[in-house]
Amino acid sequence: MAQRLPQGHPRLRQQPQQDEDNSDDDSSPQDPMERFFRYFGQPSPGDQQERHGLGSGFLIGDGLVLTNNHVVEVQDESRPGRFRPMDEIKVITDETAPGGAREFSAKVIGNDPKTDIAVLKIEGKDVDKLKYATLGDSDVAEVGDYVLAIGEPFGLQATVTSGIISAKERTQFGGPYSDYLQTDASINPGNSGGPLFNMKGEVVGVNAAIISGANTIGFAIPINVVKEILPQLKQTGRVARGFLGVSPQAITADMADSLGLKSTKGALIADVVKDSPAEKGGLKPGDVVVALNGKPVSDNSQLTRDVGVIPPGSTVKLDIIREGKQRTVEVKLAERPDEKEQGGRAPSKGGQEKEQGDLLGLSVQDVTPQLARQSQVDPATKGAVVVDVAPDSPAADAGLEPGDVVLEVNRRAVASAAEYKNAVKAVKKGDTALVRVRRGQATQYVPVRVKA
Repeated sequence: MAQRLPQGHPRLRQQPQQDEDNSDDDSSPQDPMERFFRYFGQPSPGDQQERHGLGSGFLIGDGLVLTNNHVVEVQDESRPGRFRPMDEIKVITDETAPGGAREFSAKVIGNDPKTDIAVLKIEGKDVDKLKYATLGDSDVAEVGDYVLAIGEPFGLQATVTSGIISAKERTQFGGPYSDYLQTDASINPGNSGGPLFNMKGEVVGVNAAIISGANTIGFAIPINVVKEILPQLKQTGRVARGFLGVSPQAITADMADSLGLKSTKGALIADVVKDSPAEKGGLKPGDVVVALNGKPVSDNSQLTRDVGVIPPGSTVKLDIIREGKQRTVEVKLAERPDEKEQGGRAPSKGGQEKEQGDLLGLSVQDVTPQLARQSQVDPATKGAVVVDVAPDSPAADAGLEPGDVVLEVNRRAVASAAEYKNAVKAVKKGDTALVRVRRGQATQYVPVRVKA
């Protein structure tokens, strides 16, 4: 691939390794794929520099090629910080292909930055005669299965490396639809978009990411994730994802006890978006989703991924646990809107009057317009604003901070500082209080363990 990029393009600069925040914002220059998987030649002099990038891909029939989206994108000059499919793409088959190495022109017919997948259409003579790969079933692949990775690392065409599947469902980095296979098959810059084969010769993954500085740790997008979005990419060129309208979170052992659950499996609904499909369907904060269309939900990440692959307008059945009782609700999904993160909160002012911390170690005040602005919450929010957290207190250990707004204590609604204090009176030493807090625009349940 060849493209023209301005000098200093963020995706040409090596970024220091850091923890990922699972941001779903496509414009972020810090997305996990910048741990590269791409190889650029040395730039030539001049303000506008021609860069040559190498990536991998594989044929899936009908002249279509699967690869990573980051392999075939460039910065959009008209929208700073955004990216678009590149104008000129060349696909070169390796020497082992029928007819040997051949060069084809190609164009992007569909791409999805959230899963880092792109579909190309190649043009040229006898394209229909090219052999193509068979897509397997990544769900049945197990840790320990042998795999082969094929690609063009550092321009070394048709390089084959072998290893095993080291782990499944890696979600530590990437967007909310990440669900990587981890492999110890050697993967290097240039392998991006190449296939990961099982021993049957079926593709079970698309090589996509590495951790800079680590050896034998590579990641591939499960092929079942690709198969779920492939029809939309072929037909419309983009992916329309279902939108439920909830903020799910994982369930810890402390939460399970407080919620009366038998296990930590499921997704706890921390908040429901106003006027969303979830609200219209009757979902409430505190509900625990344990199944989607009959398929068990193990955690919040799975719920987000599974909802995201269901087309908008579809009606889904959710099995939930509410107040210890199981019930089923039906929700008609909408199309997922663009998400704009609005996080953050302001620390308490040094001159504010502080009360002595309670059993949890919190000092709170009523929500005022000024405090609402500092905490970046809606001024109409009902709750108690945390203005101070005692060091080494249960609340500090649980991660509560000044600026958090307490909405519930042990499922008891809190609309003011006075109601918060009354709710805390019922908490005893040795208990774990389940506190629902709003931090900026995010809402979550936090278990606060009070030492005996």
